[in-house]
Amino acid sequence: MPGWKIIVTAIECEASRAERIARRLRHAWPSSQPVSIEAALMHELIANGTDDVHIVVIVGPGECHANTTLAYLTTLDEAGVPVVAVLDQMPAPGNIFEFVKALVLPSSTDDLGLASSLMGMLHREREIRSLRQELSISQRFHGGLEGQIAQIHEELQLASTVQREFLPREIPSLAGVTFGALWRPTNYVSGDIYDISRLDEDHIGMFLADAVGHGVPAALMTMVIVRSLVLKEVTDEGYRIVPPSEVLTRLNEALIRRQGGTTRFATAAYALINCRTREITFAGAGHPHPMVLHPDGTVGSLISDGGLLGVFENEEYKESKCTFDVGTKVVMYSDGFEQAFPDETARTLRERKRPNERYRTEFERLAEIDLPQDMIRTINEKLDDQNGSLHQLDDLTMLCMCINEESSQQSPQLVSQAA
Repeated sequence: MPGWKIIVTAIECEASRAERIARRLRHAWPSSQPVSIEAALMHELIANGTDDVHIVVIVGPGECHANTTLAYLTTLDEAGVPVVAVLDQMPAPGNIFEFVKALVLPSSTDDLGLASSLMGMLHREREIRSLRQELSISQRFHGGLEGQIAQIHEELQLASTVQREFLPREIPSLAGVTFGALWRPTNYVSGDIYDISRLDEDHIGMFLADAVGHGVPAALMTMVIVRSLVLKEVTDEGYRIVPPSEVLTRLNEALIRRQGGTTRFATAAYALINCRTREITFAGAGHPHPMVLHPDGTVGSLISDGGLLGVFENEEYKESKCTFDVGTKVVMYSDGFEQAFPDETARTLRERKRPNERYRTEFERLAEIDLPQDMIRTINEKLDDQNGSLHQLDDLTMLCMCINEESSQQSPQLVSQAA
């Protein structure tokens, strides 16, 4: 192939030696393979550039420790120029020639053998340069990809911060009725959203919604839900507490109104609690029925019929009402708990990931705990103890309500959350 250029140079020995080897190589080179073989000083080679140089042959004594030599070799390596070192003595492992991935040959190699080695390298030179170019392009793409990943990571962290700002900073308590909340996204953001709000001197609203899917799309849907959530209306005459059935009806209409080409839906549950009378009015929209832990040890549910939010127009959501005794506890939760506690009797990983009813047993044990924040902490610790808890399969949210004897001092409780 025309255009090949070989430079022979010397390190830590006389330059005339490089000239002799260059002359001998020209004589040994087959006439059918055009090539330019020249001798040059190393610093001149580096100064003039190596764009048109295909191989550099370095002759020397063996071990080379000069910083300038290492600098020259590093420059050649960075330029992608192959180096062949013809040395009087084979260097020890870890030498500078090994560092730049040079081919090391003994000085006893005859001219024809050296020419053959160089010719073989030249015939692969085009392929090697192509691979180096592809590697360089891949490294640039890798660097750009790292930058994009870092940007996405930063944006998701910001999205997580924004979503957390929509959660209540404090959880109210009133007339002996206290609350606690657990919120564990499966990733940066969650498809679950909740609210616990004091509406007047008697009432507190407890709301939980679970948007279909995971990640950013589900999290964006929770923003629509929380912005469309109206629990209380202020009028010129005063205020009006919106009944649970109407709360869900309005949410359903808002989600249908904002839908584009694809249908996205959510489940939801809303309980309106009169803390003075201990009466609860409940409505659900395709959501798991909240568990009721009675002080006598029995377990019940808050049940209400209603379709998913964002699917059916003019959907009606029926209400159920009940009054509870002191000591009753209510647990409202998202459906992620069906896979949060793997089946201990399962023999395969696939079976362990299937939904099961073990969470109900864990919830029923909460009846022995008096304070909602302690109930939350207990469940949180049990979740952490599960295998694979760092990679939970679904977003998890749980709201706890405890009906206790009315205390003379009632103060808001801090939200209990797990990231």
